[in-house]
Amino acid sequence: MVKRGIGALKVFALLTMAALASSTPAPAATATDGGDKLMFIVQPYLWLPTIDGELKYTTFPDGSSGSPEIQVSPDDLLRNLDMGAILNFELRKGRWSLVADLMYLDVSSSDSEVKAVDFGGSVVDTSLDVGTEVEMKSFLTTFVGGYRIVETPILETHLVAGARFMWLESRVNWDLAADVSGPVAGRTFARRGSLTEDGEIWNGIGGVRGNIRLGNSRWLIPYYADAGAGDCDLTWQVFAGLAYSFESWDIILGYRHLAFESEGDALIRELSISGPILGARFEF
Repeated sequence: MVKRGIGALKVFALLTMAALASSTPAPAATATDGGDKLMFIVQPYLWLPTIDGELKYTTFPDGSSGSPEIQVSPDDLLRNLDMGAILNFELRKGRWSLVADLMYLDVSSSDSEVKAVDFGGSVVDTSLDVGTEVEMKSFLTTFVGGYRIVETPILETHLVAGARFMWLESRVNWDLAADVSGPVAGRTFARRGSLTEDGEIWNGIGGVRGNIRLGNSRWLIPYYADAGAGDCDLTWQVFAGLAYSFESWDIILGYRHLAFESEGDALIRELSISGPILGARFEF
């Protein structure tokens, strides 16, 4: 109903998040360090992504649906963030590991607007918007178990398998200067209204993660890749970076891309989250 956008709903900064959605490889020292000792690893990150995507609403007042587009820059995300909470940790013992990433995000904006209304395929452009507000809440977690299959002074590789879960709730309040009349007599889009929709997505995933050491130096290249399906037709993620190891902690700069793709009546039709990451890793 609202044509690919209650404008470019600037706030659908959704998941993402000031931050950090999903498990990333620990730029750990080498795999052989620690032996069978139980290790607890905490990894705080700052992620400044660009978010692009498309949502599908199915509960507009007249029963029709619409597909708002999501376009969020890092500046939009930081400016409109109301609350964010993140926890990323890893447990490791011998060759086995468990990695989890938890993220909650609450963003809102009054910069959005209604630019057009889709009356079942007949689109009517409009410049009547006088005030549209959007609020987005989301929770995203990726958790995987891993088994180290390669451990050399240069290369460390883990096979991983687990799940990715996302809950998303979006609310739109629009205010127009007048009703928008459709091409068919009697069909109008009300000048004022509110709409709330939410959804949950579960996906199984599998992939690899690890580190490549650059010679005998303290420099590492951490990497991560996964792919899977479930409620989505496809979800996938890749990450690569450059890390430097100090005595008891590491610092890392990298780039992450996370994507969801769905068909049918799924709330999230397409979603991609891409951007640089700056973080640290502390081992206990």
